[in-house]
Amino acid sequence: MNKAITGTRQRDGNTAGQSRTPERILIVDDLEPVRELIFDILTNAGYECRAVSSGREALALLNSGERFDLMLCDLLNNPHGITLLDRAQQNCPRMPVIISTAPCCLCTARFAVKSMGASGILLKPFHAKALLTTVWGTLEGRSISRATFGMA
Repeated sequence: MNKAITGTRQRDGNTAGQSRTPERILIVDDLEPVRELIFDILTNAGYECRAVSSGREALALLNSGERFDLMLCDLLNNPHGITLLDRAQQNCPRMPVIISTAPCCLCTARFAVKSMGASGILLKPFHAKALLTTVWGTLEGRSISRATFGMA
């Protein structure tokens, strides 16, 4: 069964305290093992994450007014990742969006970056270091859209 997961951890693995508000990341991926892996990597790095299995769930969160600093979105269905990107930009125009995808969909992901304003691409399969570097660079405002991602 698909489920939304939410959480935060400090770098040492303990539940986060009140010293700093962590950046909030919305993870959207239809594959539960991938979604949970991304969630675990990012929460262990200190980010606060919410993970959902569909674009429909992501849009409901964004429409509810819940604030996220970044969305990591698979090119999934219900709705397609490109549609989700477009609608997310209408609701949250300043929120960066990273498209995560398999090599077979790289052309679509490049279109999302070049023509639709996505912030970057995370190519699957990826290593934790590539995920963290891409997320950190995007949140820090670095231009990463002209590089190849997720191949470290």
